[in-house]
Amino acid sequence: MAFTILHTRLADRGAALPADCLRIANGRITAIGGPEIAQPSDTLVDGSGATLLPGLIDAHVHLAPGCVQLAAAYGVTTQLDQFSTPEVIDPETPRSSFRTSGIGATAPGGHPTIAFPPIPYVTGPGDAKQFVADRIAEGVDHLKLVYDDGSGAMLNIPTLDSRTVQALTDEAHAHGLLVVAHVSTAAGAVKVVECGVDVLAHVPSDLMSPADIEAVADVAVIATLGVAVDGFNGPSGHLPLLDEPVLMARMPARWRRVLDHQSRRWMPPEPPDGTAARANTLALHQAGVRVLAGTDAPNPGLVFGASLHRELVHLVRAGLTPADALVAATSAPAEVFGLADRGRLTVGARADLLLVDGDPLADITATQRILQTWVGGEQGEYDDERELASIRFLGETTARIVAALKSQFPGFPSPEDVVREDGELLGRVVPVTGGWLPTTVFGAELGPVSSHDSAVETVEREGLASLTETWWARTDGPWLEAVLTEVQPARVRLRWKDPLLDQPPSGRWYDLTDIDLSRHPLPT
Repeated sequence: MAFTILHTRLADRGAALPADCLRIANGRITAIGGPEIAQPSDTLVDGSGATLLPGLIDAHVHLAPGCVQLAAAYGVTTQLDQFSTPEVIDPETPRSSFRTSGIGATAPGGHPTIAFPPIPYVTGPGDAKQFVADRIAEGVDHLKLVYDDGSGAMLNIPTLDSRTVQALTDEAHAHGLLVVAHVSTAAGAVKVVECGVDVLAHVPSDLMSPADIEAVADVAVIATLGVAVDGFNGPSGHLPLLDEPVLMARMPARWRRVLDHQSRRWMPPEPPDGTAARANTLALHQAGVRVLAGTDAPNPGLVFGASLHRELVHLVRAGLTPADALVAATSAPAEVFGLADRGRLTVGARADLLLVDGDPLADITATQRILQTWVGGEQGEYDDERELASIRFLGETTARIVAALKSQFPGFPSPEDVVREDGELLGRVVPVTGGWLPTTVFGAELGPVSSHDSAVETVEREGLASLTETWWARTDGPWLEAVLTEVQPARVRLRWKDPLLDQPPSGRWYDLTDIDLSRHPLPT
Protein backbone atom coordinates (compact mmCIF):
# COMPACT_ATOMS: atom_id res chain seq x y z
CA MET A 1 0.00 0.00 0.00
CA ALA A 2 1.28 3.47 -0.88
CA PHE A 3 0.07 6.58 0.89
CA THR A 4 1.14 10.15 1.52
CA ILE A 5 0.63 12.11 4.71
CA LEU A 6 -0.02 15.75 3.84
CA HIS A 7 0.36 19.10 5.61
CA THR A 8 1.70 17.81 8.91
CA ARG A 9 4.53 18.72 11.26
CA LEU A 10 7.38 16.22 10.79
CA ALA A 11 9.39 15.77 14.00
CA ASP A 12 12.77 14.10 13.64
CA ARG A 13 15.61 14.02 16.19
CA GLY A 14 13.72 16.44 18.38
CA ALA A 15 13.19 19.13 15.75
CA ALA A 16 10.60 20.00 13.11
CA LEU A 17 11.68 19.36 9.52
CA PRO A 18 11.15 22.10 6.92
CA ALA A 19 9.02 19.73 4.82
CA ASP A 20 5.39 18.93 5.65
CA CYS A 21 4.57 15.82 3.62
CA LEU A 22 5.86 12.25 3.75
CA ARG A 23 5.25 9.35 1.36
CA ILE A 24 5.26 5.63 2.20
CA ALA A 25 5.39 2.66 -0.17
CA ASN A 26 6.28 -0.99 0.40
CA GLY A 27 6.69 -0.40 4.11
CA ARG A 28 9.36 2.29 3.72
CA ILE A 29 9.55 6.07 3.65
CA THR A 30 10.13 6.91 -0.01
CA ALA A 31 9.97 10.71 -0.09
CA ILE A 32 9.83 13.77 2.16
CA GLY A 33 8.87 17.16 0.82
CA GLY A 34 5.76 19.06 -0.26
CA PRO A 35 2.44 17.89 -1.69
CA GLU A 36 4.09 17.18 -5.04
CA ILE A 37 5.63 13.96 -3.68
CA ALA A 38 2.20 12.24 -3.68
CA GLN A 39 1.62 9.83 -6.57
CA PRO A 40 -1.74 9.63 -8.39
CA SER A 41 -2.56 6.22 -6.92
CA ASP A 42 -1.65 7.13 -3.33
CA THR A 43 -4.09 7.16 -0.46
CA LEU A 44 -3.94 10.65 1.04
CA VAL A 45 -3.90 11.22 4.80
CA ASP A 46 -4.62 14.75 6.02
CA GLY A 47 -2.20 15.60 8.82
CA SER A 48 -3.31 19.19 9.37
CA GLY A 49 -2.79 20.27 12.97
CA ALA A 50 -0.97 17.02 13.74
CA THR A 51 2.62 15.89 14.19
CA LEU A 52 4.16 12.83 12.58
CA LEU A 53 6.80 11.07 14.68
CA PRO A 54 8.95 8.02 14.08
CA GLY A 55 7.41 5.03 15.85
CA LEU A 56 8.45 5.15 19.51
CA ILE A 57 11.03 2.75 20.95
CA ASP A 58 10.69 1.37 24.48
CA ALA A 59 14.25 0.52 25.48
CA HIS A 60 13.32 -1.66 28.47
CA VAL A 61 10.55 -4.25 28.54
CA HIS A 62 10.14 -7.91 29.41
CA LEU A 63 8.17 -9.68 26.72
CA ALA A 64 4.74 -11.22 27.22
CA PRO A 65 2.42 -12.83 24.68
CA GLY A 66 0.76 -10.16 22.58
CA CYS A 67 2.91 -7.31 23.88
CA VAL A 68 3.94 -6.29 20.35
CA GLN A 69 0.37 -5.68 19.22
CA LEU A 70 -0.59 -3.81 22.40
CA ALA A 71 2.46 -1.56 22.23
CA ALA A 72 1.81 -0.81 18.56
CA ALA A 73 -1.70 0.41 19.41
CA TYR A 74 0.03 3.19 21.35
CA GLY A 75 2.57 3.99 18.64
CA VAL A 76 5.40 2.05 20.29
CA THR A 77 6.61 0.14 17.26
CA THR A 78 9.86 -1.31 18.66
CA GLN A 79 10.52 -2.82 22.07
CA LEU A 80 13.92 -3.78 23.48
CA ASP A 81 13.51 -6.85 25.67
CA GLN A 82 15.90 -6.96 28.61
CA PHE A 83 15.33 -10.48 30.01
CA SER A 84 12.91 -13.13 28.73
CA THR A 85 12.99 -16.85 28.12
CA PRO A 86 12.87 -18.55 24.69
CA GLU A 87 9.37 -19.97 25.22
CA VAL A 88 8.07 -16.38 25.49
CA ILE A 89 10.31 -14.89 22.81
CA ASP A 90 9.89 -17.44 20.03
CA PRO A 91 6.10 -17.18 19.51
CA GLU A 92 6.07 -13.38 19.61
CA THR A 93 5.71 -11.76 16.20
CA PRO A 94 6.73 -9.91 14.22
CA ARG A 95 10.34 -10.31 15.34
CA SER A 96 11.16 -7.08 13.49
CA SER A 97 9.21 -5.19 16.19
CA PHE A 98 11.51 -6.16 19.05
CA ARG A 99 15.08 -7.03 19.97
CA THR A 100 15.97 -9.31 22.85
CA SER A 101 18.70 -10.22 25.31
CA GLY A 102 17.11 -13.60 25.96
CA ILE A 103 17.89 -14.90 29.43
CA GLY A 104 19.95 -12.44 31.43
CA ALA A 105 23.11 -13.44 33.23
CA THR A 106 22.47 -13.59 36.96
CA ALA A 107 23.75 -15.50 39.98
CA PRO A 108 21.85 -18.50 41.39
CA GLY A 109 18.96 -17.03 43.34
CA GLY A 110 19.78 -13.52 42.14
CA HIS A 111 17.50 -10.86 40.72
CA PRO A 112 15.04 -11.46 39.01
CA THR A 113 14.90 -15.24 39.25
CA ILE A 114 11.77 -15.30 41.41
CA ALA A 115 9.80 -14.16 38.34
CA PHE A 116 10.96 -17.06 36.16
CA PRO A 117 10.90 -20.85 36.08
CA PRO A 118 14.36 -22.44 36.47
CA ILE A 119 16.84 -20.74 34.15
CA PRO A 120 20.59 -21.06 33.43
CA TYR A 121 22.71 -19.26 36.02
CA VAL A 122 26.24 -17.90 35.99
CA THR A 123 28.31 -19.06 38.98
CA GLY A 124 31.60 -17.39 38.10
CA PRO A 125 33.91 -16.13 35.33
CA GLY A 126 34.39 -19.67 34.02
CA ASP A 127 30.73 -19.81 32.97
CA ALA A 128 30.89 -16.70 30.80
CA LYS A 129 32.03 -18.29 27.54
CA GLN A 130 29.34 -20.98 27.53
CA PHE A 131 26.59 -18.66 28.73
CA VAL A 132 27.23 -16.19 25.94
CA ALA A 133 27.51 -18.97 23.37
CA ASP A 134 24.15 -20.38 24.46
CA ARG A 135 22.46 -16.99 24.17
CA ILE A 136 23.93 -16.48 20.69
CA ALA A 137 22.60 -19.92 19.68
CA GLU A 138 19.16 -18.75 20.83
CA GLY A 139 19.38 -15.72 18.54
CA VAL A 140 19.81 -12.85 21.00
CA ASP A 141 20.56 -9.31 19.85
CA HIS A 142 22.43 -8.11 22.96
CA LEU A 143 23.47 -9.42 26.37
CA LYS A 144 21.85 -8.51 29.68
CA LEU A 145 23.57 -9.04 33.02
CA VAL A 146 22.53 -8.33 36.60
CA TYR A 147 24.78 -6.69 39.19
CA ASP A 148 22.52 -6.05 42.17
CA ASP A 149 22.94 -7.33 45.73
CA GLY A 150 19.63 -5.85 46.85
CA SER A 151 21.24 -3.17 49.02
CA GLY A 152 19.33 -0.45 47.17
CA ALA A 153 16.11 -1.97 48.52
CA MET A 154 17.57 -2.95 51.93
CA LEU A 155 17.73 -6.60 50.87
CA ASN A 156 20.55 -9.13 50.70
CA ILE A 157 20.44 -11.24 47.54
CA PRO A 158 23.11 -13.11 45.57
CA THR A 159 24.69 -11.31 42.63
CA LEU A 160 27.48 -11.66 40.12
CA ASP A 161 30.88 -10.46 41.24
CA SER A 162 32.91 -7.92 39.28
CA ARG A 163 35.24 -10.55 37.80
CA THR A 164 32.23 -12.37 36.36
CA VAL A 165 30.75 -9.13 35.02
CA GLN A 166 34.09 -8.44 33.33
CA ALA A 167 34.27 -11.94 31.83
CA LEU A 168 30.72 -11.77 30.49
CA THR A 169 31.30 -8.31 29.03
CA ASP A 170 34.55 -9.31 27.34
CA GLU A 171 32.98 -12.46 25.86
CA ALA A 172 29.90 -10.60 24.60
CA HIS A 173 32.04 -7.88 23.02
CA ALA A 174 34.17 -10.54 21.34
CA HIS A 175 31.01 -11.63 19.52
CA GLY A 176 29.88 -8.09 18.71
CA LEU A 177 27.12 -7.96 21.31
CA LEU A 178 26.15 -4.83 23.21
CA VAL A 179 26.05 -5.37 27.00
CA VAL A 180 23.21 -3.99 29.15
CA ALA A 181 23.67 -4.10 32.91
CA HIS A 182 20.96 -4.02 35.56
CA VAL A 183 22.08 -1.98 38.55
CA SER A 184 20.10 -0.12 41.20
CA THR A 185 22.74 1.97 42.98
CA ALA A 186 25.30 4.58 42.01
CA ALA A 187 28.12 2.37 43.29
CA GLY A 188 26.87 -0.52 41.16
CA ALA A 189 26.67 1.71 38.09
CA VAL A 190 30.28 2.85 38.50
CA LYS A 191 31.49 -0.73 39.00
CA VAL A 192 29.86 -2.21 35.88
CA VAL A 193 31.04 0.71 33.75
CA GLU A 194 34.57 -0.03 34.96
CA CYS A 195 33.98 -3.55 33.59
CA GLY A 196 33.13 -2.14 30.16
CA VAL A 197 29.35 -2.51 29.87
CA ASP A 198 27.64 -0.33 27.27
CA VAL A 199 24.22 0.51 28.73
CA LEU A 200 22.79 0.85 32.22
CA ALA A 201 19.31 -0.71 32.36
CA HIS A 202 18.12 1.76 35.02
CA VAL A 203 19.19 5.11 36.37
CA PRO A 204 20.38 4.56 39.98
CA SER A 205 17.77 5.23 42.65
CA ASP A 206 20.24 6.83 45.09
CA LEU A 207 21.74 10.25 44.42
CA MET A 208 24.84 10.16 42.24
CA SER A 209 27.81 12.37 43.06
CA PRO A 210 29.58 14.45 40.39
CA ALA A 211 32.34 11.83 40.44
CA ASP A 212 29.78 9.08 39.82
CA ILE A 213 28.33 11.02 36.89
CA GLU A 214 31.77 11.50 35.39
CA ALA A 215 32.60 7.81 35.84
CA VAL A 216 29.62 6.66 33.76
CA ALA A 217 29.66 9.46 31.19
CA ASP A 218 30.62 7.18 28.29
CA VAL A 219 27.64 4.79 28.49
CA ALA A 220 23.95 5.12 27.72
CA VAL A 221 21.35 4.97 30.50
CA ILE A 222 17.76 3.72 30.25
CA ALA A 223 15.99 5.94 32.77
CA THR A 224 12.91 3.80 33.67
CA LEU A 225 11.67 6.61 35.92
CA GLY A 226 8.10 5.32 35.98
CA VAL A 227 8.81 1.84 37.30
CA ALA A 228 8.74 3.09 40.89
CA VAL A 229 6.39 6.06 40.67
CA ASP A 230 3.76 4.44 38.42
CA GLY A 231 3.86 1.17 40.30
CA PHE A 232 2.26 2.72 43.39
CA ASN A 233 -1.12 4.33 43.96
CA GLY A 234 -1.36 8.08 43.57
CA PRO A 235 -3.57 10.57 45.43
CA SER A 236 -6.68 9.11 43.78
CA GLY A 237 -6.03 5.76 45.44
CA HIS A 238 -5.36 4.15 42.06
CA LEU A 239 -2.30 3.49 39.95
CA PRO A 240 -1.39 6.65 38.03
CA LEU A 241 -2.03 5.16 34.61
CA LEU A 242 -5.70 4.71 35.53
CA ASP A 243 -5.92 8.48 35.99
CA GLU A 244 -4.78 9.20 32.40
CA PRO A 245 -8.11 9.45 30.52
CA VAL A 246 -6.59 9.80 27.04
CA LEU A 247 -4.37 6.74 27.46
CA MET A 248 -7.10 4.75 29.18
CA ALA A 249 -9.53 5.45 26.33
CA ARG A 250 -7.36 3.17 24.16
CA MET A 251 -6.75 0.61 26.92
CA PRO A 252 -8.25 -2.84 26.32
CA ALA A 253 -10.75 -3.71 29.06
CA ARG A 254 -8.74 -6.73 30.20
CA TRP A 255 -5.65 -4.62 30.81
CA ARG A 256 -7.72 -2.01 32.62
CA ARG A 257 -8.94 -4.79 34.92
CA VAL A 258 -5.33 -5.80 35.54
CA LEU A 259 -4.56 -2.25 36.64
CA ASP A 260 -7.69 -2.18 38.83
CA HIS A 261 -6.55 -5.39 40.51
CA GLN A 262 -2.96 -4.15 40.94
CA SER A 263 -4.31 -1.00 42.60
CA ARG A 264 -5.67 -3.21 45.37
CA ARG A 265 -2.44 -5.07 46.12
CA TRP A 266 -0.37 -4.46 49.23
CA MET A 267 1.98 -1.45 48.99
CA PRO A 268 4.38 0.06 51.52
CA PRO A 269 3.03 3.03 53.47
CA GLU A 270 5.60 5.39 51.95
CA PRO A 271 6.34 4.45 48.35
CA PRO A 272 9.38 5.93 46.57
CA ASP A 273 8.81 9.29 44.91
CA GLY A 274 11.63 9.03 42.39
CA THR A 275 13.29 12.34 43.36
CA ALA A 276 16.85 10.98 43.32
CA ALA A 277 16.31 9.11 40.06
CA ARG A 278 14.98 12.24 38.37
CA ALA A 279 17.93 14.29 39.64
CA ASN A 280 20.35 11.64 38.38
CA THR A 281 18.66 11.59 34.99
CA LEU A 282 19.00 15.33 34.53
CA ALA A 283 22.62 15.34 35.73
CA LEU A 284 23.51 12.50 33.36
CA HIS A 285 21.78 14.24 30.46
CA GLN A 286 23.60 17.50 31.18
CA ALA A 287 26.88 15.57 31.26
CA GLY A 288 26.24 14.34 27.73
CA VAL A 289 25.11 10.83 28.63
CA ARG A 290 22.60 9.38 26.17
CA VAL A 291 19.39 8.97 28.13
CA LEU A 292 16.95 6.41 26.69
CA ALA A 293 13.26 6.04 27.45
CA GLY A 294 12.19 2.68 28.84
CA THR A 295 9.36 1.44 31.03
CA ASP A 296 10.25 -1.99 32.47
CA ALA A 297 6.74 -3.15 31.53
CA PRO A 298 4.90 -5.26 32.59
CA ASN A 299 5.90 -4.54 36.18
CA PRO A 300 2.90 -3.51 38.33
CA GLY A 301 1.26 -0.34 37.08
CA LEU A 302 2.98 -0.52 33.70
CA VAL A 303 1.33 -1.53 30.43
CA PHE A 304 3.09 -2.12 27.12
CA GLY A 305 2.89 0.97 24.93
CA ALA A 306 0.76 3.15 27.18
CA SER A 307 3.39 3.51 29.88
CA LEU A 308 6.02 4.86 27.50
CA HIS A 309 3.91 7.99 27.11
CA ARG A 310 3.96 8.34 30.90
CA GLU A 311 7.73 7.82 30.81
CA LEU A 312 8.11 10.76 28.43
CA VAL A 313 6.24 12.93 30.95
CA HIS A 314 8.57 11.73 33.71
CA LEU A 315 11.62 12.66 31.62
CA VAL A 316 10.28 16.17 31.10
CA ARG A 317 9.45 16.42 34.79
CA ALA A 318 13.09 15.50 35.47
CA GLY A 319 14.22 18.52 33.48
CA LEU A 320 14.64 17.31 29.91
CA THR A 321 12.88 19.31 27.21
CA PRO A 322 10.05 17.68 25.25
CA ALA A 323 12.42 17.49 22.29
CA ASP A 324 15.01 15.67 24.46
CA ALA A 325 12.35 13.23 25.64
CA LEU A 326 11.30 12.46 22.06
CA VAL A 327 14.92 11.80 21.10
CA ALA A 328 15.16 9.41 24.09
CA ALA A 329 12.29 7.38 22.63
CA THR A 330 13.26 7.49 18.94
CA SER A 331 16.66 8.19 17.44
CA ALA A 332 18.77 7.69 20.60
CA PRO A 333 17.78 4.07 21.33
CA ALA A 334 17.93 3.28 17.61
CA GLU A 335 21.50 4.54 17.42
CA VAL A 336 22.66 2.95 20.70
CA PHE A 337 21.23 -0.47 19.81
CA GLY A 338 22.21 -0.35 16.15
CA LEU A 339 18.71 -0.12 14.69
CA ALA A 340 19.74 1.73 11.56
CA ASP A 341 16.37 1.39 9.82
CA ARG A 342 14.15 3.13 12.41
CA GLY A 343 13.86 5.94 14.92
CA ARG A 344 14.14 8.60 12.20
CA LEU A 345 11.99 10.22 9.54
CA THR A 346 14.39 9.69 6.65
CA VAL A 347 14.02 8.28 3.16
CA GLY A 348 14.59 4.52 3.25
CA ALA A 349 13.63 4.09 6.91
CA ARG A 350 10.94 1.64 7.98
CA ALA A 351 7.52 3.23 7.94
CA ASP A 352 7.05 2.83 11.70
CA LEU A 353 5.07 5.99 12.35
CA LEU A 354 2.96 7.75 14.96
CA LEU A 355 0.59 10.59 14.06
CA VAL A 356 -0.56 12.66 17.04
CA ASP A 357 -2.83 15.63 17.56
CA GLY A 358 -0.86 18.74 18.51
CA ASP A 359 2.83 19.52 18.92
CA PRO A 360 4.76 17.22 21.28
CA LEU A 361 7.87 19.36 20.74
CA ALA A 362 6.09 21.97 22.86
CA ASP A 363 3.79 19.77 24.97
CA ILE A 364 4.99 16.22 25.56
CA THR A 365 1.49 15.02 26.50
CA ALA A 366 0.51 15.48 22.84
CA THR A 367 2.05 12.04 22.16
CA GLN A 368 -0.92 10.59 24.05
CA ARG A 369 -3.44 12.04 21.58
CA ILE A 370 -2.91 9.33 19.00
CA LEU A 371 -4.58 9.69 15.62
CA GLN A 372 -2.99 6.82 13.70
CA THR A 373 -0.11 4.38 13.95
CA TRP A 374 1.69 2.33 11.33
CA VAL A 375 4.14 -0.57 11.67
CA GLY A 376 6.07 -1.15 8.49
CA GLY A 377 3.50 0.98 6.70
CA GLU A 378 0.59 -1.16 7.89
CA GLN A 379 -2.10 -0.66 10.48
CA GLY A 380 -2.21 -3.98 12.29
CA GLU A 381 -5.19 -5.96 13.49
CA TYR A 382 -5.70 -6.65 17.19
CA ASP A 383 -5.86 -10.30 18.27
CA ASP A 384 -7.97 -10.87 21.40
CA GLU A 385 -6.52 -14.35 21.90
CA ARG A 386 -2.98 -12.98 22.12
CA GLU A 387 -4.23 -10.42 24.61
CA LEU A 388 -5.82 -13.12 26.73
CA ALA A 389 -2.58 -15.14 26.63
CA SER A 390 -0.73 -12.06 27.86
CA ILE A 391 -3.08 -11.57 30.81
CA ARG A 392 -2.77 -15.23 31.78
CA PHE A 393 1.02 -15.09 31.48
CA LEU A 394 1.10 -12.05 33.74
CA GLY A 395 -1.11 -13.80 36.29
CA GLU A 396 1.14 -16.86 36.33
CA THR A 397 4.24 -14.71 36.75
CA THR A 398 2.65 -12.72 39.58
CA ALA A 399 1.61 -15.91 41.38
CA ARG A 400 5.16 -17.25 41.08
CA ILE A 401 6.62 -14.03 42.52
CA VAL A 402 4.16 -13.93 45.43
CA ALA A 403 4.84 -17.59 46.27
CA ALA A 404 8.59 -16.97 46.23
CA LEU A 405 8.27 -13.88 48.44
CA LYS A 406 6.13 -15.78 50.93
CA SER A 407 8.73 -18.54 51.03
CA GLN A 408 11.65 -16.14 51.52
CA PHE A 409 9.80 -13.74 53.81
CA PRO A 410 7.16 -15.63 55.85
CA GLY A 411 5.65 -12.36 57.08
CA PHE A 412 5.16 -10.95 53.58
CA PRO A 413 1.54 -9.73 53.35
CA SER A 414 -0.51 -11.83 50.92
CA PRO A 415 -4.17 -12.74 50.42
CA GLU A 416 -5.69 -15.18 52.92
CA ASP A 417 -8.62 -17.55 52.40
CA VAL A 418 -11.52 -17.35 54.83
CA VAL A 419 -13.22 -20.74 55.21
CA ARG A 420 -16.23 -22.00 57.11
CA GLU A 421 -15.91 -24.74 59.73
CA ASP A 422 -16.96 -27.34 57.14
CA GLY A 423 -14.14 -26.17 54.83
CA GLU A 424 -16.23 -24.18 52.35
CA LEU A 425 -14.42 -21.16 51.00
CA LEU A 426 -16.31 -17.98 51.90
CA GLY A 427 -13.99 -15.41 50.37
CA ARG A 428 -10.61 -13.80 50.95
CA VAL A 429 -9.03 -10.91 52.80
CA VAL A 430 -6.45 -9.03 50.74
CA PRO A 431 -3.67 -6.87 52.24
CA VAL A 432 -3.71 -3.37 50.78
CA THR A 433 -2.23 -0.04 51.80
CA GLY A 434 -3.91 0.90 55.06
CA GLY A 435 -5.30 -2.48 56.07
CA TRP A 436 -7.20 -5.46 54.68
CA LEU A 437 -9.87 -5.63 51.99
CA PRO A 438 -12.68 -8.22 52.30
CA THR A 439 -13.52 -9.86 48.97
CA THR A 440 -15.69 -12.60 47.54
CA VAL A 441 -14.32 -15.88 46.22
CA PHE A 442 -13.99 -14.20 42.80
CA GLY A 443 -12.30 -11.04 44.09
CA ALA A 444 -15.15 -8.49 44.21
CA GLU A 445 -15.05 -6.08 47.15
CA LEU A 446 -17.39 -6.83 50.05
CA GLY A 447 -16.67 -3.75 52.12
CA PRO A 448 -14.15 -1.02 52.93
CA VAL A 449 -10.54 -1.51 53.96
CA SER A 450 -10.33 -2.26 57.67
CA SER A 451 -8.32 -4.25 60.18
CA HIS A 452 -7.55 -7.89 59.50
CA ASP A 453 -10.09 -9.19 62.02
CA SER A 454 -12.83 -6.83 60.82
CA ALA A 455 -12.21 -7.84 57.21
CA VAL A 456 -12.45 -11.53 58.15
CA GLU A 457 -15.74 -10.86 59.99
CA THR A 458 -17.13 -9.13 56.90
CA VAL A 459 -16.26 -12.12 54.72
CA GLU A 460 -17.76 -14.54 57.24
CA ARG A 461 -20.96 -12.51 57.42
CA GLU A 462 -21.36 -11.52 53.77
CA GLY A 463 -19.17 -13.77 51.66
CA LEU A 464 -21.96 -16.21 50.78
CA ALA A 465 -24.95 -14.00 51.59
CA SER A 466 -23.85 -11.42 49.02
CA LEU A 467 -24.04 -13.99 46.22
CA THR A 468 -27.85 -14.02 46.44
CA GLU A 469 -28.09 -10.24 46.00
CA THR A 470 -28.46 -8.25 42.81
CA TRP A 471 -25.04 -7.34 41.45
CA TRP A 472 -23.94 -4.71 38.94
CA ALA A 473 -21.82 -5.99 36.10
CA ARG A 474 -20.33 -4.81 32.82
CA THR A 475 -18.30 -6.30 30.02
CA ASP A 476 -17.38 -3.52 27.58
CA GLY A 477 -20.56 -1.46 27.87
CA PRO A 478 -22.56 0.19 30.66
CA TRP A 479 -23.15 -1.25 34.12
CA LEU A 480 -26.26 -3.47 34.22
CA GLU A 481 -28.04 -5.39 36.96
CA ALA A 482 -27.41 -9.13 37.12
CA VAL A 483 -27.93 -12.18 39.31
CA LEU A 484 -25.09 -14.60 40.01
CA THR A 485 -26.15 -18.18 39.37
CA GLU A 486 -22.77 -19.86 40.02
CA VAL A 487 -19.33 -18.66 41.03
CA GLN A 488 -15.79 -20.01 40.83
CA PRO A 489 -12.45 -18.36 41.68
CA ALA A 490 -11.67 -17.48 38.05
CA ARG A 491 -15.13 -17.13 36.50
CA VAL A 492 -18.78 -16.51 37.25
CA ARG A 493 -22.06 -17.45 35.64
CA LEU A 494 -24.63 -14.70 35.73
CA ARG A 495 -27.97 -13.84 34.26
CA TRP A 496 -28.70 -10.26 33.25
CA LYS A 497 -31.91 -8.89 34.74
CA ASP A 498 -32.81 -7.04 31.55
CA PRO A 499 -35.38 -9.37 29.89
CA LEU A 500 -34.55 -7.98 26.44
CA LEU A 501 -30.98 -9.26 26.47
CA ASP A 502 -30.30 -12.48 24.58
CA GLN A 503 -28.94 -15.06 27.03
CA PRO A 504 -29.40 -18.73 28.03
CA PRO A 505 -32.08 -19.37 30.70
CA SER A 506 -29.46 -20.36 33.28
CA GLY A 507 -27.15 -17.45 32.46
CA ARG A 508 -23.74 -17.31 30.81
CA TRP A 509 -20.23 -17.99 32.08
CA TYR A 510 -17.76 -15.07 32.06
CA ASP A 511 -14.06 -15.27 32.84
CA LEU A 512 -13.10 -12.63 35.38
CA THR A 513 -10.76 -11.14 32.78
CA ASP A 514 -13.86 -10.24 30.76
CA ILE A 515 -16.23 -8.74 33.31
CA ASP A 516 -16.39 -6.18 36.12
CA LEU A 517 -18.57 -6.81 39.16
CA SER A 518 -19.78 -4.51 41.93
CA ARG A 519 -22.39 -4.69 44.68
CA HIS A 520 -23.33 -1.08 43.92
CA PRO A 521 -23.86 0.89 40.70
CA LEU A 522 -20.77 2.75 39.54
CA PRO A 523 -20.28 5.47 36.91
CA THR A 524 -19.70 4.05 33.44
